Amino acid sequence: MSIYIAAALPSTEDSLAYLESETHRFVEVAARSPLASHVPAYPAFTVETLSAHIGKALRIFHTVASAGSYREDRDTPAPTGSAVIDWVEVGLAPLLRLLSEVDPDKLVPFPHGVGHRPAGLVAPLLAVEVGVHRWDVESVLGDHAPIPAELAIVEIDKVFENFVPRLASSGVGSIGGIVELRATDAEVRWALSVQDGQLHAGRLESETVRADVVVFASAQDLSLLVWKRALPPRSGVEISGPVDVLRRLLSIDYIPDPLTTPAH
Repeated sequence: MSIYIAAALPSTEDSLAYLESETHRFVEVAARSPLASHVPAYPAFTVETLSAHIGKALRIFHTVASAGSYREDRDTPAPTGSAVIDWVEVGLAPLLRLLSEVDPDKLVPFPHGVGHRPAGLVAPLLAVEVGVHRWDVESVLGDHAPIPAELAIVEIDKVFENFVPRLASSGVGSIGGIVELRATDAEVRWALSVQDGQLHAGRLESETVRADVVVFASAQDLSLLVWKRALPPRSGVEISGPVDVLRRLLSIDYIPDPLTTPAH
């Protein structure tokens, strides 16, 4: 019997609000940052190329949700120079309007061979994508705005739902125990363990799981840890149990490592 429970998504309205606020913040910070600067949190990107990445994501999912089809070879090229910052912002309003009107149960073809998914998943997915890269671009100036707890929780859930099954389903070495992540500002817990070469991760169903390592932190700090953006030791993150187990967990390539992965 599974120890995990299904993660609950925020409402469409909340997801759209996060997508809007995170995109506006991204644009505001990018506009103040040197375009050619490499992003410390994801060095393969510059401010300019990360802005292009976000602008393309907004347009790809507008095409997916409106046309019901997507072809990568028909992507709109991003402008170069400072025009790319405005291009990001221009792509936001049409997408927000479309996602507020589309039937959330309508199946649409997600890119990268993921298959058909409900259109209602687009807003939370993009809120996470933009939110994580918003934090990345903020690392250029070191000016980080807080990540709302509800969005941070979704950021963690999306790693465990979307990345872990694809990137850590086989050949994973033992980490030597169970790691629990426990939010200090929300009633939510996650557990991660390796069984038969596969990383298992998800929200905990009950208090019956006995973890070897427990990480206590805000939802924001847990998200930054899971996404490998800000690793312990750091202020606000308390670890109970053998730290080596956590270190082995974080050495698993369950997401593209931002410090070593090429821009995409």
